[in-house]
Amino acid sequence: MNLIYPRSFAILIVAAVLTGGPASSAEPGLCTSCHRADGRIAPDLAGRPSTELVAAIAAFRSGRRSHPHMETFAKSLSDDDIAGLAAHFQALRTTGPASANR
Repeated sequence: MNLIYPRSFAILIVAAVLTGGPASSAEPGLCTSCHRADGRIAPDLAGRPSTELVAAIAAFRSGRRSHPHMETFAKSLSDDDIAGLAAHFQALRTTGPASANR
């Protein structure tokens, strides 16, 4: 069993509880605990168009797209948080072959 994913999610939950909410647009590090350049846990978000990321998060938030961790996280984000996170990841440069894991 791969324990990296549950540990990453546990970090996300603890951070959300301690800060009173999920990552804001100023805290993309919570996203990168799963969505990182190696693409082993979840696809790398670097360089993705912000419109694609906003649509994906909105789909998780509305329930049109299903993933237990992403639904919970997306529902706790404000529209401003989502826009800020999307802009942050769009501005990042992709690195190497893991970026192809989309």
